[in-house]
Amino acid sequence: MMYPRPSRLALALLAVAVWAGCSRETPPPTPMPAEQIPAALQQAFAKAKPDVKEMVAAISSGLSAQDYSKAFYALQALSSESGLNKDQQAVLGRSLLTVNNLLQASQAKGDAEAGKALTTYRKSK
Repeated sequence: MMYPRPSRLALALLAVAVWAGCSRETPPPTPMPAEQIPAALQQAFAKAKPDVKEMVAAISSGLSAQDYSKAFYALQALSSESGLNKDQQAVLGRSLLTVNNLLQASQAKGDAEAGKALTTYRKSK
């Protein structure tokens, strides 16, 4: 069976499409300022189920109390929820980066609970 030979225009369009698709790089997420996390989570999860909203509240209370290990564990639990949209995933990713940095700073200041949270996280990877 013979297939029709593709035209030069079709080959050129295919090459441009492949090149354009491959050249797009998604930049890595940047940490979100800690004071913006509660509002961003509230907005991203405004229509979420009550149990998800409880996790968002736990994250916010952990951050306000500077209990970063509590916030970190709640963020991890929230990130394991199924059905998250891209906006929710982006907010969670940026929030996790921030809280991870806060945990590292707390650990450096001698916070044993922060060190425990980081160790548990590293072991679970």
